[in-house]
Formats: sequence, C-alpha cells, structure tokens
Amino acid sequence: MMFKIVFLGTAGCGKTSLTYAFGEWLKEELDASISYINMDPGVYTTPYKPSYDVREIVTVEKLMEEGLGPNGGMIRAAEIIEENLGVICNEINSLSSDFILIDTPGQLELFLFRSMGPRLIEDVSRYSPTVSVYIMDPAIASSSSGLAISLTLPLITRLRLKVPTVSVINKSDMPEIYKVEKFLEDVLTLGQEIAREESGLIGDLASRYIQLLKEFSKSIRIVKTSAKTGEGMSDLYTIVHEALCECGDLM
Repeated sequence: MMFKIVFLGTAGCGKTSLTYAFGEWLKEELDASISYINMDPGVYTTPYKPSYDVREIVTVEKLMEEGLGPNGGMIRAAEIIEENLGVICNEINSLSSDFILIDTPGQLELFLFRSMGPRLIEDVSRYSPTVSVYIMDPAIASSSSGLAISLTLPLITRLRLKVPTVSVINKSDMPEIYKVEKFLEDVLTLGQEIAREESGLIGDLASRYIQLLKEFSKSIRIVKTSAKTGEGMSDLYTIVHEALCECGDLM
C-alpha cells in the first residue's frame, strides 16, 4: 500500500533536508521504495532526484528574468501551479512507491494559506493515506512567544489540509534546542514566561492562549530530529506510523 507524507514549515526550518534524510532512512531501515516530489518552484537544487518536479511547469528564476521580483515571482508561480493542479496531481497519483514524500515551498504561506496546498492534498489523499509533518525551527521556537506560535501552526495545518498532522523540531543538533525542551517540559512555565514579556490585555490574552495550548498539548507528541546527524528518524517514523494508522495499516 502507498503512503504520502507532506513536509512543511516556515522558511529555513530544513524541509528539503529532512525530506531527503527521512526518505533515505526509510530505504535503509525498511527497504522501502521512495518517490520524492518537489513542489518548490524557487529551489535551485535538491539533494534528492525528484520523481516529479514542479519546476517542469514553472520556476521563480524564469519569472524573475521576465521582470518580477522574488515575492512577485513566488506568488505568480503559486498561481501557475494552481492552474495546473490537475496535471500535477495526476503525475503524483500515478507513482507506485511505498512512500511518496512531498517537499513543499520554502514560503509556508504559499502552500498553506493559498488554495494550492489544500487543493493538492485533498486530491492526492483520495487515493492513499496521507499525513503532514509540520517542522518547527528551534531558531524561532527557542523564545516563549516563538514556541507558542510554533505550537499553533501544526493545529492550523491540520485544519487547512484536513489530514493527520504530526510535529517535529528539526535541527536538534543546534544549541537552541535546550530552550525549546525546557519550555515543552511544562507549558505553564511557557505561559509564565510570556506573561513576563507582555502586560495588560496582551498578557491576559497570552495567558488564556497558553491554557488552550495546555489542553491541546495533552494529545500532541513532538519529536526531535536532525537531518544533519540523522537523529530522530526512528521517532519520526513512529509518530507518522501512529498518524497513518488513523487511515490505514502501515507497512
């Protein structure tokens, strides 16, 4: 049976590196066949050889040569991808690997908050179990407010894509990871830290927000990974396994 795994997160979180590292781990540990999908029209190179590459349809580089700036090029590329989603989805759904790993654009908003991402996932998830992996960046999550935001985005991802979503903190080899671990040990400590940063209405809202996160965190398990060192690939597989078991048996 085929399974699709979508990797997404904020710019610089290490999506492409983790996509590749996890795919190679699946090959070595499970002897699984892997298809890599590149959905980023702005990337220059990838560490994997894509089984399907959206740059066959559009590249930001070419759009910039035609006069658009980087942001305008990404937005126009997203529009062109949306216009060609039928072709793209057919290409992805025609693959027959054990795992199809989908590497999304560096700019999270282009995939998650425009219609491109939800429409793509709605189509490809019809034909095989699909899960999204939301990747947190410790450079953002090492502050109390940054971690609060990072904990919220996987929930938004789940609502937008309508598929099971798991969370990982990538770059576990970075020194900032200890701050993230400290906050995750006790969400209430996170709330107290935010309260010290803010006051008045914002502080009160932050306190209530943390209480909400505390309720959600009871059902959220976050694992640490490092595409650089290979740490956490087994843990990532375990939580993906658990999520995929919601919609079918995993190999």
